[in-house]
Amino acid sequence: MLTVRQIEIFRAVMITKTVSGAARLLGTSQPGLSRMLAHMEDKLHFRLFDRTRGRLVPTREACILFEEVERIYKGFDDLAHVIQRLATGEDKTFRVGASPSLGHSVLPQMLGRLTANYPGLTIQFDILSVEQAADYLALQRGEYALTVFPIDHPNILSSRIGAGRMVCAVPGHHRLADRDRISVADIASEQLQSFRPDTPHGRIIADMFAKAGRELNVATYIRFAETAVAFVANGMGIALVDSFTAMQPHADTVRFLEFADPGVLPVYINRNLESPRAIIGETFEEIARTVLLGLPRPKKA
Repeated sequence: MLTVRQIEIFRAVMITKTVSGAARLLGTSQPGLSRMLAHMEDKLHFRLFDRTRGRLVPTREACILFEEVERIYKGFDDLAHVIQRLATGEDKTFRVGASPSLGHSVLPQMLGRLTANYPGLTIQFDILSVEQAADYLALQRGEYALTVFPIDHPNILSSRIGAGRMVCAVPGHHRLADRDRISVADIASEQLQSFRPDTPHGRIIADMFAKAGRELNVATYIRFAETAVAFVANGMGIALVDSFTAMQPHADTVRFLEFADPGVLPVYINRNLESPRAIIGETFEEIARTVLLGLPRPKKA
């Protein structure tokens, strides 16, 4: 068998037709290359070249061998092309889901940075409810999910990578609209749009009221924070929503007020441990952490 170096030398001689030309092409010495050719012919038990007037004329065997060598080099070129496609995300669909408030606020920024790194990347994006998130990853419908709750499943890794906070959405003409900071006591008597107590948002709100020693009276139960903001805009009271929802464009009819002691809403990045992780996924994880780390923090009261 020939070594990779011997194949490289043989191909260079076939292309340049001279030992001196092959030596220049490979950046090696002419005498050393001549010795290598002689050694190759001894090893193969047939001549590769006839020496005629200072030039090397390939034998019939050399021409057949060269055809096979070119097929090998074509395979190397194809391999390089595949590697390039994988590195740039070409011919690749990245499937990611998110809780509604994250999907409408920070995730577009994350995906914008990701596609800037991988211009050929196709995105499949899904908004996920609490009930959908586990199956989305466990059944490999998506590669990542960004949620405001950890996913409890043996095959899913949930990593906390940041946090938001609860804020209060009030109508623009509300008595508290001009305040910089409020407390739970300030809104205890208000008509409140809120979440069921068994939801991530609902548990945080219940805890905030319990810590303040106030009773939580809910006028309207809603599933999504965006719905709560729409209700506030239409005069149906106030709502406690997360700061990610507050980042989204809203009409001037709604103001978002900071709490002096806000409830914290964690953010998790989730993936299936049984699914192979591509370099695009690793990049997405880095971007997600960077974006969340760069979000503004609430001012101290």
